[in-house]
Amino acid sequence: MKIVTKIAATCIAALALASLPGCSSNNTSAQGSKPEIVVWSQVTGPDGQAAKSTFDAYNKTNPEVRVKMLTMKKDTFNAKLATAARSGKDVPDIAWVASEEVPSWQSQGILEPWDNIIAGTKLTEGAYLPAAWSAGQVEGSQYGIPGTMGTWLMYYNKDLVKKYASGSMDDSIATFEEIEKAGAAAKRDGIYSYSNSWAFQNYDNLYLQMGGKWTDSSGKISVNNDTSFRVFDELKKLYDAGYMVPDGEEAMKLFMNGKLIFMPEGTWQLSTIKDAKFNWGETMVPQWDLNNLIQCSGADQYVIVRSKDVRSAEKQKGMVAFMEWLQSNQLEMLKSGANPSAKAMLDNKQYASMPQSFLLNDKKISQAVNVINTPGLSYVNTEIDARAWDMITGKADIRETMGEIQKIAEQKMQN
Repeated sequence: MKIVTKIAATCIAALALASLPGCSSNNTSAQGSKPEIVVWSQVTGPDGQAAKSTFDAYNKTNPEVRVKMLTMKKDTFNAKLATAARSGKDVPDIAWVASEEVPSWQSQGILEPWDNIIAGTKLTEGAYLPAAWSAGQVEGSQYGIPGTMGTWLMYYNKDLVKKYASGSMDDSIATFEEIEKAGAAAKRDGIYSYSNSWAFQNYDNLYLQMGGKWTDSSGKISVNNDTSFRVFDELKKLYDAGYMVPDGEEAMKLFMNGKLIFMPEGTWQLSTIKDAKFNWGETMVPQWDLNNLIQCSGADQYVIVRSKDVRSAEKQKGMVAFMEWLQSNQLEMLKSGANPSAKAMLDNKQYASMPQSFLLNDKKISQAVNVINTPGLSYVNTEIDARAWDMITGKADIRETMGEIQKIAEQKMQN
């Protein structure tokens, strides 16, 4: 999944949408003999097929309660989920959402916590990457069980590192200082050392690495501050020096053609990177401070949708059984580059051999994983994506722009 979505809409008008059939909380299978767990998902394309194969594999184990996945596009998913949950009718049992969507859906009264039905089961904090587990929590209750993780990390050209940044990857971590030095050495040969193909991802990571906090002392979103200014000062410095791939040029194409040393990108690009004709590596995003390692990531969450009908004990037990089975049976969904959040997958030799597995295998890096679900940050990130290049290229004043972004985020949170 390409990070399931950025954030669910908090208020969606969906009065005219038809309900999906066969989704009541106590619906039975086609044979009418057993209850069936219905999962709504936003996963499409190849990732959707991988998810379907995984769900089918579970059903082939002949569980007491089978699972049915219904996939739809993001807008349809959001609208139907909001409509169904508010009416309490024809709701799915489980919705597969992004971590940052959990607080929004919970605040609308759409979700039920897992707490009671997972007590005494294998669905515990210790079974998952801590950051992924905590991302499913709201006000002390567990509203999400973690699934797979799509992560913005970094690919690098080992041959170019050896030539222009010798020794910089001996610790498997690149710093911004090392990226600057590599850029200075490679510039004469027309080679870049850094790219900014998804602005908010790079901003979020560097902001936290520099010690930034998303909220102020009163708990309100706060990004119009010195840390944000420093982030864009650094990115502008890389651009002005000629080390950053210019806006409008395709970073992936340059990387694949041996013209880019370090490329922050998503785990979902693994299938493309595999075709590279040079030695390459995969590591965490570049770091500002080796004493404050931060690696932001998404972490899908399986949430229970509130229903007017009481789910049977048999169905609830089946929901837990499916979540427990997924802990060690996600391999098909990881082939696109994603990582599991469940530690049980570390025992899978196939997964352990995948290049992205360093995120869980390397203890130092796994402890640096930060899954963000701060309310209101999606509004900030949308504006960062739209305005970052103007700040980086000097077309817009960094401080004035961040002030405008702050105001927009505050206004949207009040609506």
